[in-house]
Order: sequence, then C-alpha cells, then structure tokens
Amino acid sequence: GFNRISQVCELHVAGYKFSVLNNAFVVHRGLKTPSSFHKDKDVDQERNRVLFRQFKVELKEKYPDSSRKCY
Repeated sequence: GFNRISQVCELHVAGYKFSVLNNAFVVHRGLKTPSSFHKDKDVDQERNRVLFRQFKVELKEKYPDSSRKCY
C-alpha cells in the first residue's frame, strides 16, 4: 500500500524537516517473490492509487496555507 508514503507525505506538507543520518540505513530484502503475489495485486494497487490521490486532495484542505506538495 501507500501507508508509509502517506505518513511521510503528510509530515512534509505539515512542515516537518527531514534529515538523512550519515551511515544509518535500514535494509529490508522483502518476504515476497513475484510468484507469491495474489492474483488481485494489480486491482489492489490501482485502488491504493485512487485512495492516495484522494488523500492528497484532503491534505490540501487540511493544510491550505502550505506551499509543500506530495507527488
């Protein structure tokens, strides 16, 4: 889904500043392989895209004075 993307997006629009820490990172190799995705994966991803577009509209309403955007 777009849960982590939406969280970071809202923090950005709300005015939070992000910093990258030197030599600090997280590695996640993932647990799924292409053959393990469920058959409706594409439908789910499209639904998430629609929901994320609506979320961005709601952010504009929630933070009307912010010049920051999520793409």
